[in-house]
Amino acid sequence: MSDWKQEAKRLYFDEHRTWGEIISRLQGNFPGLPADRIRDKIRQPIRDDPRYKAARQAAKSNPEPEYRESTGWKNGQYESDRLIEICEGQTITPEIVLRAHNLDPDEWEVVSYRNNRWHNQVRGGKRLVMYQSKLLAKPRTEGVTFADVERFFAGKPFGEDKPPIEPRQYNPDGETLEIDVADLHAGLRSWGRETGESCDLNITRERFRAAMADVLGRCQGRKFKRIILALLGDLLHIDNNQQTTTRGTFQQADGRTPKIFDVTLNMLIEAIDAFAGIAPVDVVYTAGNHDGTSGWMLIKALEMAYKRDPNVTVDVEPNPQKHKLVGDTLIGFVHGDMPPKNLSGWLQVRARQMATPIRWMEVHSGHEHTDRVRERIQTEDAEGVIVRTMPTISPASTWEHQQGYDGAVKTVVSFVWSDALGLREMWYSNM
Repeated sequence: MSDWKQEAKRLYFDEHRTWGEIISRLQGNFPGLPADRIRDKIRQPIRDDPRYKAARQAAKSNPEPEYRESTGWKNGQYESDRLIEICEGQTITPEIVLRAHNLDPDEWEVVSYRNNRWHNQVRGGKRLVMYQSKLLAKPRTEGVTFADVERFFAGKPFGEDKPPIEPRQYNPDGETLEIDVADLHAGLRSWGRETGESCDLNITRERFRAAMADVLGRCQGRKFKRIILALLGDLLHIDNNQQTTTRGTFQQADGRTPKIFDVTLNMLIEAIDAFAGIAPVDVVYTAGNHDGTSGWMLIKALEMAYKRDPNVTVDVEPNPQKHKLVGDTLIGFVHGDMPPKNLSGWLQVRARQMATPIRWMEVHSGHEHTDRVRERIQTEDAEGVIVRTMPTISPASTWEHQQGYDGAVKTVVSFVWSDALGLREMWYSNM
């Protein structure tokens, strides 16, 4: 028997190659012969082999059993048992298995899976491996995903068609307005009979809108050089769908994280659009201890909304210490969850790195949910910095009420700065 016939049988019976692969390997043995004749010549010795005939007979006598797929829930987890197709040689990852079971990897995570080879088949020139796949999966609970952000903006008229907002009360020689939003805690849920004051997502939204409307009302008849919207952390009450903070402390929450995320993002966009109609807006963000991950993603979403608007800038840098120079005043922004003795020193370090002379320095922080002013007199250890702790408009949580931390006035504090004269006004938007 010719060598090519032996090779054809070896490829078919030992290596389980397809007809196309065998013909491709051996067609060089038949120079000048038409393709259909080469195919017939190579197939004939294989079909004449007793092993081929025996395999055909066995397939007729023992047809492949019917596979029954099954799905269901057990102990809060989703079970799926089905046949899946994977190209030969393809790396099997949890994402591939989830999609093969018709589950979105953005919404589900694998608990365990086992794949048992069922049989091979060829489709479209590719060898596919059929697996009996048993999957155990559960819904993702780590909070807002980038897919959530994309879905939010898919339904928004932003994108390339969103025109820049024209500031109508802009004065390049005017004063600077700073609005401090500290510890909004959107998503906090509390019961008035237990804490003295109820809170849910709708109440937080209405309080925020009322505070912003008060600031906007005070802006009537005024022209500003710039508006700083300082978001001083803990915009969101929780960091994930397990209703915990970034470090895992459980909180009572009003709804799942994507819902809280969407509502809060809408609130912020409404406010920024309104203020951008007055003067260019700088959004400054510092991370809080409740929403270290989801809060940063919220600010990234804001950046996306205004990426084509030259009148709105969004500072998304993850640095927990930010600062702005307004004329002769250096203003620092932190959340405030740091040792109190360190609240002012870092700003003096920034001041020494600047070429311009600085007459006044202030640090504005949140975290303590109260209105407090401390002046660090110039000494060897303290550098002449005023530290202002900002109050919140959020009602108290159950824990805060139980600990007696809910006596502070609920308000948003705003500042009017002059380049040459420093602080000129402070506005309180009380609830």
